[in-house]
Amino acid sequence: MDQLAKRLGTKLIVGLLSSISLIVAGGATLTVYTAHAYAGTCSQLSGFPGLLQRMGVFATGTCVTKPGGAVCNGGSACTVGGSRGTCMNTAAVGQAPVCRCVQNTIGK
Repeated sequence: MDQLAKRLGTKLIVGLLSSISLIVAGGATLTVYTAHAYAGTCSQLSGFPGLLQRMGVFATGTCVTKPGGAVCNGGSACTVGGSRGTCMNTAAVGQAPVCRCVQNTIGK
């Protein structure tokens, strides 16, 4: 009986540690994905992206909100992480607009 208890205890501990490591890896993946998706955002975000923004996990842009209700001064120059960019309103259809500084790229 003592041997059975030891084997079950060992398997339980290994199972719990494996589950915890999967949760940590999933959380890290979600954090990196969210930081990449919202990098350069000038608007104040809410929820998990807002928490990461307030913690300084990703670089925010320097776009300025237009007075009079428009979310972003689209087309104007901005910087994000020391790189030049252009202000754009970005969001999925039906979602609240998000002002974002999109880095300029040099094409051929």
